[in-house]
Amino acid sequence: MNKNIETHYKISLNELNISIMDIEKMAHIDDDMPSYADFLNKELDLLNDKVIIEGGYVIVSASTDNENVIVNGSVFKIGNQVARFFKHMTEAALFVCSAGKEVSERAEQLSQQGELVEGYLLDVLGSVMVEKAMDKVQGFLQDEMKKEDLRISNRYSPGYCDWDVKEQQQLFAFFPDNFCQVTLSDSSLMTPVKTVSGMIAIGKDVHFHKHVCHSCSSVNCLYRNTSTEV
Repeated sequence: MNKNIETHYKISLNELNISIMDIEKMAHIDDDMPSYADFLNKELDLLNDKVIIEGGYVIVSASTDNENVIVNGSVFKIGNQVARFFKHMTEAALFVCSAGKEVSERAEQLSQQGELVEGYLLDVLGSVMVEKAMDKVQGFLQDEMKKEDLRISNRYSPGYCDWDVKEQQQLFAFFPDNFCQVTLSDSSLMTPVKTVSGMIAIGKDVHFHKHVCHSCSSVNCLYRNTSTEV
């Protein structure tokens, strides 16, 4: 395989097939609470022609030991929980995916108008958008790797398990400036806010696992405690 391959995608909101159930699940809206389906459907329609959703990855040579990933001589201290899922990797896809700024701007607008629940739901929508978009990007990667008789792992990000979020700085060093219209601050915060980044292992003997929720502390996850695969 050629190394340092850069791939970029633009994805429409319609392609994500977001359901109201996806949003309500992440927002922890119970059956005994009022439905915001009409509101959310209206907001999805309004955002459809505005949002710019982008995602992509850079493929580089990589290897792992019990706690680290070595990418072109750069060491990522990912911790043993993540490292065990990267066993047998020979390459890594370093990824970025963003839902764009529009959904966060709309969430802030609603909150400033005193519509706090609606603003919160738009913030949750942004989280669903970026996770669904990254599902797409990961699916594209998987299809490409199958052509090379290679497999991919789950995706993991700085800040998960024992992987220090400060290593975003190392990660972003592998991307061109403003890759997918995303920038990184000195404190490792990504802009737009609804952005994910991280690493996927690639190799002939790499395995994809169902999400192991007990190994992750995230509570705001679209896939937590489900058997959904991407």
